[in-house]
Amino acid sequence: MMFGTVAKYRLKPGHEKQFMDEMGSFEGDPPAGWVYHTVFRSTHDPNELWLSVVFESEEAYRKSADSPQMDKEYRRMLEHMQAEPEWHDGHVIHEAMRQPAKS
Repeated sequence: MMFGTVAKYRLKPGHEKQFMDEMGSFEGDPPAGWVYHTVFRSTHDPNELWLSVVFESEEAYRKSADSPQMDKEYRRMLEHMQAEPEWHDGHVIHEAMRQPAKS
């Protein structure tokens, strides 16, 4: 069963580009079992982002989360945040998506 987390980030003003650039480096070399993630920006506060990330299994998620590499990435991302993020872990019990229309 797929597993993941939803996180709430409060970025320091002016740090979104650096934060997203670092997210891009993660996408280029994702951990084993990573399926996808999405990042949302709040319509009420441009410094508030929400991340959802999904792994193939809870085991793959925990292995990634507990790895020294992820700890290093996390500490680097903290430099862009006002405080530590909120994490909400759970099993994926439903998903539905469609491919975007091609222009």
